[in-house]
Amino acid sequence: MRIASLVAVLMFAPGCFWVFDDRGSGDDQCDLVAAQELVADPAPLRNPETLSCQSFGTGCDPACGPCPLADPSQPIPTWGFCGHSCEQLTETACSADPSCRVIKDVRCLLGRDCTTDFLGCFPTDQGIDNSIDCFAAEDGATCSRSNACVAMHRADCSGAANIPPECVRTFALCAPEGADIGRCHEVATCDVPTPACGVNETAGVANGCYTGACIPDDVCEPL
Repeated sequence: MRIASLVAVLMFAPGCFWVFDDRGSGDDQCDLVAAQELVADPAPLRNPETLSCQSFGTGCDPACGPCPLADPSQPIPTWGFCGHSCEQLTETACSADPSCRVIKDVRCLLGRDCTTDFLGCFPTDQGIDNSIDCFAAEDGATCSRSNACVAMHRADCSGAANIPPECVRTFALCAPEGADIGRCHEVATCDVPTPACGVNETAGVANGCYTGACIPDDVCEPL
């Protein structure tokens, strides 16, 4: 029996279907139609805790059949996109662009023993909130939501012109742009309340006063 038209029958596997086609041979033909290329997944996002890129998406082509529903319990983050134009900017240009945020190498900043503490420029979170108290931001995601905040990361590539992929860059603390976080081992002499820092953190001191920064002990400058 000849089949005059294409009939698509959904298979159990998501994202593909069988096609029955009469190609003039007189016999039913059954071909598995594979997508020539996957529908483009969203661009990788920049994890604000590690500055690494992460991909989110199923890799399923809806033109090939029904795709799995997204898991509502695991929403895609609103982090900035990898490859954003911010990544090409200098520190000065980054500070001037409201869609970008400055990242600094905290050990370099505290030790003051490297060529530059500028680690890079990356886009802010897509959910911008410039009312955030930068010193109070305890994680990279919160810090990344305001371009008025500078995120300070631990880095094994201090002063590198081009950051190698293997460089570990975990979030350490957040501070207002232009603020001096102080140092761990300076002595406070002025009448300013000590910030309520957590365990394994030291209140930063600059010019004899507490700055409001809580510096993780593992990145403090050497005695």
